[in-house]
Amino acid sequence: MELKYSLNQKPPFHHLMIYGLQWLILSIPNVLTIAMLAKLQFADDIVLQTLYLQKVYIVLGLTMLAQAWFGHRMPLVVGPAAVLIVGILSAASEGFGAVYTAIAVGGAILLVISVSGLLKKITRLFSPRVIITILGLIAMTLAPVIINLVFGSGNALFNYIFLLGAILLTFVIDRFLRGIGKSFTVIILTIGGTIAYYLFNEAAPLPAFNYSIGWDDMFITPEFNPAVILSFLICFFALTINELGSVQSVRDMVGDKVEERRVSAGCATTGLGNLFSGLVGVIGPVDFSISPGIIASTRCASRFTVIPCGIGLVLCALFPSMVSWLTLLPDAVIGVVLGYIIILQLAAAFNMMMETKSVSNFEHALTISIPLASALLVAIAPAEVAAAFPESLRPILTNGFVVGVLFVVFLEHIVFSRKSRKQKS
Repeated sequence: MELKYSLNQKPPFHHLMIYGLQWLILSIPNVLTIAMLAKLQFADDIVLQTLYLQKVYIVLGLTMLAQAWFGHRMPLVVGPAAVLIVGILSAASEGFGAVYTAIAVGGAILLVISVSGLLKKITRLFSPRVIITILGLIAMTLAPVIINLVFGSGNALFNYIFLLGAILLTFVIDRFLRGIGKSFTVIILTIGGTIAYYLFNEAAPLPAFNYSIGWDDMFITPEFNPAVILSFLICFFALTINELGSVQSVRDMVGDKVEERRVSAGCATTGLGNLFSGLVGVIGPVDFSISPGIIASTRCASRFTVIPCGIGLVLCALFPSMVSWLTLLPDAVIGVVLGYIIILQLAAAFNMMMETKSVSNFEHALTISIPLASALLVAIAPAEVAAAFPESLRPILTNGFVVGVLFVVFLEHIVFSRKSRKQKS
């Protein structure tokens, strides 16, 4: 593909601003997928909900700037890591401080692994079947969250029709969008879904509020819970796969011949971003894989174009009245957006299964199906089951995603590995 601007080529200022605005428009809606985290963690406190989203914008903006300057130095969209949503919701009962301390620790460990050269050794665990399963696990373990969002309030029948109708219509619209237009699907879904929902339901008024934020609201009080930390380290295993896949896809597309330094630097910067996000008490960042589609449509691969976007994301945090609108998104609409995301995750898993020919016998199929089924059963298990476990093991054994990842690594590299098959013969 012939590019207008290559990786290290700086466009003229007016082109730089136009491309930067495009990245910004695509980056802003990413925060809406975690608006429900702010709602769940701060109940009806609109001030703390808004502050949470403001801090997310700051983390995303600073991470994107850091990636452009000294990280992987590629044009990549940074957004909230979906896999951490699973971890945060699963460990919510352990306390706010414990959850975000675990994210900070996970980010610090990813940073150390990336700069120490250990990343290559760990990536050996990332076989195609493990990656496929992890993509499916994110979908499976978010399913109960989506059900709670969609059916938590309002008329159940209306919400049921709204969920199925909105998802079907979204993919019909997406089918006819071309080029950069496909990147606006989430924006169309959010705005259109919200309007449609409030045509049949009473809209919540935007409350007036005065800011009264103290130092304690800006940073967490560290609380080290070994079980929570361990469960998040497994989530970071999946986050690393996501990061590596996003960086590699852009490297291949722009024909970047630079050695693995870009990969390790990108992972290190993502680790640093998660360390910072944990300390300020918000979900951590990761590079999104939609970037190659944007590069293909604009034929601009300049890393400088994401710098205005990063600055713009930080500036978004300075307008709390605008950010607070995200807290008014109906839960059903957020549930539909998450549903759209997990469908894409499953489609990516099936597509990778075909491209890599990863399933050629029944054992290969079991390696994927056992973790997926187990994770779903754990995710929908009644609360009484969680209460029966010792408190120290609860964050691990009641987290469907963690259980699924442990299962797939065990099955892939021990039970159904080539070595075990040779020993049998």
